[in-house]
Amino acid sequence: MPWAGVVLAICVFAAALQPSAAGAHPFSTGISGLNEDSPLAFQRVREAGARFVRVAVDWSRVAPRNQPDSWQPEDPADRHYDWERPDEDMNAAAAAGLVPVAMIEEPPSWAQRCRVGPNCDPDPGALAAFATAAARRYNGLFGGLPRVQYWQGLNEPNLSIYFNPQFEGDRAVAADLYRSLINGFYAAVKAVDPSNIVIAAGLGPVAIHGYTIGPMRFTRELLCMRGRDRFRAGPGDCGGGVHFDIFDIHPYTTGGPTHTGGVNDVELGDLPKLRALLDAADKAGRIEGIYPHTPLWVGELSWDSNPPDPGGLAIKIETRWAAEAIYRSWLAGVQAFFWFSLRDRAPQPSLPFNETLQSGLYFRGPTLEQDQPKKVLYAFRFPFVAFSGKRGLSFWGRTPTSGEGRVVIQVWKGEKWRKAVAGEAAAGGVFNGQIPSSYGRTKRGLVRALFQGQASVPFSMRPVPDFLQPPFG
Repeated sequence: MPWAGVVLAICVFAAALQPSAAGAHPFSTGISGLNEDSPLAFQRVREAGARFVRVAVDWSRVAPRNQPDSWQPEDPADRHYDWERPDEDMNAAAAAGLVPVAMIEEPPSWAQRCRVGPNCDPDPGALAAFATAAARRYNGLFGGLPRVQYWQGLNEPNLSIYFNPQFEGDRAVAADLYRSLINGFYAAVKAVDPSNIVIAAGLGPVAIHGYTIGPMRFTRELLCMRGRDRFRAGPGDCGGGVHFDIFDIHPYTTGGPTHTGGVNDVELGDLPKLRALLDAADKAGRIEGIYPHTPLWVGELSWDSNPPDPGGLAIKIETRWAAEAIYRSWLAGVQAFFWFSLRDRAPQPSLPFNETLQSGLYFRGPTLEQDQPKKVLYAFRFPFVAFSGKRGLSFWGRTPTSGEGRVVIQVWKGEKWRKAVAGEAAAGGVFNGQIPSSYGRTKRGLVRALFQGQASVPFSMRPVPDFLQPPFG
């Protein structure tokens, strides 16, 4: 390896640090599926370098079991509501310095207009009333509770385990039903405070005939768009447009970070085609939100690890894939990436391993305090990747604090780490560049980044080819 080529690259690193046109956008990380109300859990989310935490607001638990004859559903102080759990979560998130994303889910039975499967045809008016109460409660002026600015209406409405009906006969109907729900939700949340930000429900990744609608098809139908490669607006004005500020996808992947799915699927490798569809919808005026270029978020993504899941990914590969998944998401224009979740779920011996959730950043201990970090935690906190190609050694990373400052890139050579290049990470902590060197072309070697005395997980020059790997083991 021509070592001089690496050393001489120092002088060009500062310019190379600036994000490329494909990735010149804000970028943050978060945790979803926390499922914990302990302040320690929220503190660990913050220590993982995350800015956001998704907080589930279970409508069916907060609201009365049966609809009262007389009550004020838009009033957060109505005596029929029980806000204890979301209050604890919002307070804990604020105390940890996190930005909560309130996801309203699980409508009570009285707010559902059919009985075929869970969450069956929720009443848009009932959802809007509850969203009004929640937004008023967390407006920063109610009972000493913190301000919540980010609001998400429901979860994975293209999957039958979370939303019904998906079909009426052969006709897909879920997207049409959800359009009414998100439009009413948007109006309610914005009426409380126009600076609130509304996120469309995150979509599940794949189409399963008769059970789920692929996210590409669901998005086309939601936004009244046509085409599979060249997207264009369908006839009419789509009922005046679809109202949300941010679009969310859960691109769980049956393989590695470049894996693609079917024509209507969105796995990690399919993110660019979803971005292209949103761009076309923006141009057609289908999306009525506050941003001229609708942000795309990855609201959930992970792989179960082995151990403890015998069908999960080996820890070493999961660690590599996590860093690369964050990079690939950034490269596709994603502005926020959420890992699912903080800690492994409790063992359930009665279930097969592929029905358990062992994708936490921490191995689950007898108590939260006794949890032990997985190596993937460090890749999530300080993501860094490097690839050798014909034009040299390219690299990308984000500082663990998301802050700007001096970054040093090191390569492993001669049984020690040697500085290859150094420069400044810009605001937001993202840095990337290219070193004119053949280092790594033999598929040997390691590269890492240093920031304020902290080192990223070394990234191996030996590629890991894509292979079939169910995300849940």
